[in-house]
Amino acid sequence: MTNSEHTAYEAGRSGFGPIDLAGRALRLCYRAMRMRSDRAAMQAMPDHLLKDMGIARSEIDYYTSMRYAASGAEGMDIGNVR
Repeated sequence: MTNSEHTAYEAGRSGFGPIDLAGRALRLCYRAMRMRSDRAAMQAMPDHLLKDMGIARSEIDYYTSMRYAASGAEGMDIGNVR
């Protein structure tokens, strides 16, 4: 593929079509639902389990925010945060 063909191909895949936007919206909705369920599960844990994970109860909202919940993994990726 030549450079001009490659550039035209990449420009055609800009990601702003209705299907791409719908896909992003669904991913964002899924992440928000996952964040709420993770937050609820952590709030239900006893303090000694949270301490074993290295999280204080006051830090649950911080670690389950969209910034860390959207790590691409199925679960929370809090090991790389600190």
